Amino acid sequence: MTELQDPIEVYRQSLADVPRVAELHPPTIERAEVLPYPDLSRIWVRIQISPFTSSPNLALTLLDPEGNTASTMFIIEAREPYQSLTLHLRQPPRVEEQYRLEIELNRDEVVLDTRLVNFALAYEEPPNVHH
Repeated sequence: MTELQDPIEVYRQSLADVPRVAELHPPTIERAEVLPYPDLSRIWVRIQISPFTSSPNLALTLLDPEGNTASTMFIIEAREPYQSLTLHLRQPPRVEEQYRLEIELNRDEVVLDTRLVNFALAYEEPPNVHH
């Protein structure tokens, strides 16, 4: 008669046998885009991170024309390489003036990459897309 193995032990062993995937290099910010909403009190931020095996963090700081913080957001242990976020300005919008979004990608308290996106706080109608 064949001896049955404990299903939990079979599961643990199968997990232990899975080959570990190693990162060839730490993740980086591949793309960052800022698009103000029509009301200009919010901005839409799209960020693309290179593939990763261990989740990084994102720190976003929106600075007004004088360099004062207008908004912040933190993403802890991002699970997906693509992030689509909305930041709300903490002060009245200054239409047509220059703002700056600072993005920091970090993991285990080590900065992996940074990106600065300068933009005018102005709404532009997106181009029509025909399929």
